[in-house]
Amino acid sequence: MNDDKDRFLLDRRYTAAFDNLDDSALEGDLRDGFAQIVGLPADAYENPTSLGVEVRNGIAKRRVAHDAGVVLAEPCTQWTIDKLGESSEDPTLEELHAVLPEAITEYGLDAVRLMVIQYSRSLKGFRQLVASDERFAPSGPAPVTALREVDEAAQAAKREARKARKAEEKAAKAKQQGKRR
Repeated sequence: MNDDKDRFLLDRRYTAAFDNLDDSALEGDLRDGFAQIVGLPADAYENPTSLGVEVRNGIAKRRVAHDAGVVLAEPCTQWTIDKLGESSEDPTLEELHAVLPEAITEYGLDAVRLMVIQYSRSLKGFRQLVASDERFAPSGPAPVTALREVDEAAQAAKREARKARKAEEKAAKAKQQGKRR
């Protein structure tokens, strides 16, 4: 898979995860760093009813879904690395299936989902997990992309105009060089 397509899929997964994120996942030791990354106002944590909206807006405006996901998943990621031990460098799907239920109990599905998304681009076991487990698959509708409709007649007219302009420039240049001799 090429890098652009990978990045597009990763961004789509993060967007879906943040759209479904439980607002309680925003509590904890990493709050201040997270608030800085997302650009939350100073009083954002004081109003829990609007916190989720503020976070989602900040992530969208600043385009920091990946960074925000890494920060929110950090405690879960460290715990999972400790549990996986030596195989944490490239865990198998079976090893992930063994450790993730406890991670979900300990940190919640949202944090685990963000961790899985983070490593789904680089580690085979996580890619397989995303492909085989509905809890980690991108949810929601695919982004709508409109295809540009091409007016062939207009394009042909532009090509002809460009050819005529280039022919005129070439003739003018030849005439200019003829005067110099």
